[in-house]
Amino acid sequence: MKRWSVFILTVATAALVACSRGDGIWFRGDLDAAIKAAAKKNTLVFVEFNTDWCSWCRRLESETLTNRDVRNELGKLVSIQLNAETDGAAAARKFGVESYPTMIFLHPSGEEVERIVGYLPPEKFVEEVRRIRTGDTLFACLRQLDDDPTDVDAIRRAVEGLLERSDPEGAIARINDFHGRPGHDHEVCEKLMFLAGRDLHYRVYLRAGKLYREGWKTSIEVPPVPGSKRLSALLDEGLPDLDPVEQAVLMRKARFEDAAELLQLVNLDNAEGDDLFSLAAFAFRGGHYELAVGLYEHWFDEPEAPHTADTLNRAAWQLYLVRDSLDTAVAMARKAYELDPSPDIADTLARLLYVSGEPQEAVDLEHKAAEAAQGGRAEQYLEVADKMQRLVDLDDRPSFEDYPGPREVDL
Repeated sequence: MKRWSVFILTVATAALVACSRGDGIWFRGDLDAAIKAAAKKNTLVFVEFNTDWCSWCRRLESETLTNRDVRNELGKLVSIQLNAETDGAAAARKFGVESYPTMIFLHPSGEEVERIVGYLPPEKFVEEVRRIRTGDTLFACLRQLDDDPTDVDAIRRAVEGLLERSDPEGAIARINDFHGRPGHDHEVCEKLMFLAGRDLHYRVYLRAGKLYREGWKTSIEVPPVPGSKRLSALLDEGLPDLDPVEQAVLMRKARFEDAAELLQLVNLDNAEGDDLFSLAAFAFRGGHYELAVGLYEHWFDEPEAPHTADTLNRAAWQLYLVRDSLDTAVAMARKAYELDPSPDIADTLARLLYVSGEPQEAVDLEHKAAEAAQGGRAEQYLEVADKMQRLVDLDDRPSFEDYPGPREVDL
């Protein structure tokens, strides 16, 4: 009798755990089978791509996918979870999934109609799923744009959706078509072209840097469009055949010039709020430090701009790296530390205080960061504190200065 009690208790416990994980909403089978099931059910397929190491995937699973309202919405679809590095690797490549978690919605034909990139809390997740389930999707938006190529709202939403799918080339093609229509909005075209060109710029230069470090074992196709024109020309001229040192110099110069062309598309004088911050971040990554500093100062002085601990810390860190506008950078870092006294933010503030002539306060703060951190991070903070105590120069510098990085092969 006792054995049966233990058995029943074990089964009941397993069932409760399964329910807590929301296992009941997940389709048991591969993606092809899920698409066939959706066709029979006349609904969409919901695919959540995750990885074993993705912390935001774990948070999505524990906080959002176990929510009752979320499960009710997903239960109206055919929902499947795929690990983008194991059972879902082929599907992830097919749909261009590059960050996690990424959730895509498929028509029963297998065509993607919408996607969500990144973590969403339960209420926002339900809102998005209901929007998509009722037909308000990128697929519908593109059809609307085909019917009326001059629809400003449709082109904005189409570009946003294509960029979420890591398809800047597709977005640029849509923008060029929109730009060629009579009566197009020139300012809208320029802003959208900047956004698409920026995403393309990041991607092609990241990829080119990796290929350079590997000795160009494979090739890369770079379109001659704003954001990548200079790199495209370099490759056409035989960049991989040059001396590696010369290659690195030319690639940095091209990256700087391609970033400059994109920045010229934007009316910087009219930028505000989040736009100011994103423009400053792009200018900094492209080596345009003076412009980035001015944009960050303007952003910090704007009372209506959203100043979060993360954005304040990022801006302060970049000003620290170029050793410019340090008073503003310290003010940013202090505000960030008030909002979130985490080890990383304490470290940023400590370094800024050190280079601003406040070594003792900097050392004390760096020790606090080490006490609050764990493992290797704590050791790094202690090493920095030791340098400060010995009044050693901190040699941190922008990553642009090291692009494309040291060669990984000996040619």
